[in-house]
Amino acid sequence: MQLALLGTIFLSDKRKDLLLLLINGPMNIEDVKNALKVTTSSIMTQIKILIDHGLVVYSDDKYFLSHFGEVIVRKMLPLVNTLKVYSDNIEYWDNHKFSALPAPLQDRIEEIGDCELIEADLNRMYELPQKLEDNLAKAKIIMEVSSYFSPAYAFKYLEYAKNGVHMELIVTEPVFERMRNEYLSVLEEFISLDNTNLYVYNDQIGLASCIVTDEFLSFALFFKNGMYHNHAMMSCEKSALKWGEDLFNYFMTTALYVDGL
Repeated sequence: MQLALLGTIFLSDKRKDLLLLLINGPMNIEDVKNALKVTTSSIMTQIKILIDHGLVVYSDDKYFLSHFGEVIVRKMLPLVNTLKVYSDNIEYWDNHKFSALPAPLQDRIEEIGDCELIEADLNRMYELPQKLEDNLAKAKIIMEVSSYFSPAYAFKYLEYAKNGVHMELIVTEPVFERMRNEYLSVLEEFISLDNTNLYVYNDQIGLASCIVTDEFLSFALFFKNGMYHNHAMMSCEKSALKWGEDLFNYFMTTALYVDGL
């Protein structure tokens, strides 16, 4: 029975899509057809199967999830969304260190939603990818966790901070030491501003970087062989922003605040 029910749900895209549609509330057949872009004959066969399995109920010319059907679909959503995140960028996940993400954030990876891979042009290999820089320029709040260093970023972030952007940065100890040794004046000016906070994380961060602003999330993972290439996975979904904030806070809880040099 368990396998039969799993097949009922997942072996037909029409049935799966209908269940996910009805989680939003009861719908008549015309609404269903318009939403799923299907014909009456093709969807009625699938509706009957779902009714026979007790997942969907028909009453007052509308179809809606049964009480248990609603519970099942709510449990389905994280799995379906996780599969979508993976399948949309399967080459990226296969080639990069997904395990570098903290376990609690791995378990919520579906929250990043639709992502776009942004890569730097050849003439910007040591600068922020253009689309990422364009979006950062619009941000009012920038929070970043980073385990690698680029000289271009130091000057760019100071520019953002001097323009009034609220900046929260967490860096590893090696990154901090390089900033202090090679870019002391930039670092001193950055932490002197009222709208900036800098933290040092004394353990390995694992991922290359994660940036979350009031508008978007971006993150970059290392290749599985430990190499890094200039890129960002970007998402603008609200759930992605919350995921990014929680990742930042995960590291901030044990990071050390820098109040002077």
